[in-house]
Amino acid sequence: MKTEFTNSNGPITTVDALNLTAILLLTVLVAFFRRQLGGDTLWLLGVLASLSLFILSTVFLSERRPVCRLVHDFSPVLIIPVLFNTLGPIIDCASPNRWDPWFAQMDTRVFGGLAEMWRDVLGRPQWLTDLSYLAYVGYYVAPVALGAVLYLKRPKHEFQQLVFTVVLTFYASYVGYFIFPTLGPRVPFDSEALIVGGGAISHTVRLFIDYAERTRTDAFPSGHTAVALACFYFAWRASPTVGAIFTALAAGIIFSTVYLHYHYVVDVIAGAGLAAGCIWLGPRLEPALEPREIVQWFGARLGLW
Repeated sequence: MKTEFTNSNGPITTVDALNLTAILLLTVLVAFFRRQLGGDTLWLLGVLASLSLFILSTVFLSERRPVCRLVHDFSPVLIIPVLFNTLGPIIDCASPNRWDPWFAQMDTRVFGGLAEMWRDVLGRPQWLTDLSYLAYVGYYVAPVALGAVLYLKRPKHEFQQLVFTVVLTFYASYVGYFIFPTLGPRVPFDSEALIVGGGAISHTVRLFIDYAERTRTDAFPSGHTAVALACFYFAWRASPTVGAIFTALAAGIIFSTVYLHYHYVVDVIAGAGLAAGCIWLGPRLEPALEPREIVQWFGARLGLW
């Protein structure tokens, strides 16, 4: 359920509180590792400060113009990818070790030859690889498309629940990247055309991914899997038709993660568990981040009332 705290600065939502909390935690990490980060410290702090200013600006303007309300409600579309691309150098300082040998070994011991069979489905025809790349980038579109459907067709609290849960899922996956930094079974960019295959579509998507995803230690857990399943859950709550569409999209996204050499099978399993956890946790955590409750809690502790 959407909760708001309305004051002279406009409606601050629980999603705003979640985003600002994530930015604050990253700012603390950047300050703590400032010596190791060296020249990266300044631009990281600049990005984090800019995102905070963006959030507060959209809050301030959202009650004054409808277009600003729309920008505010969909602000995670900008915030999430920008924050994701700040993680790389911070993870390198906070967690320099890589978990790839351990997860690769787990794949072999637990799942046997499943990963190899998965990556060789139907002999890797060009059309399947191209289709898989389209599904893989569908991960960027799915939350926005479902959000638009709920924003237009459903009560507003359904949209707010979707946004809060999906944003929570992204941030929970980021925590996993810090604890278990893993590159995944990636193929070097120069060798992808030969090993992964595909045609012009695959090549174009690979260029986009190489440019857009600057943080590389993002394999465990699979954020693609977690976000796809979170959207799958809310899509079925919206309607059977929307649910059927997102079932196909989620299946394609999850299939593409291993098929395209981006993830181990264990990453996918962890991503599914993460989705289930965030779907369960979201409705329980959201009231704790309701801005009015936060203000009252701090006010009581400071003896203001």
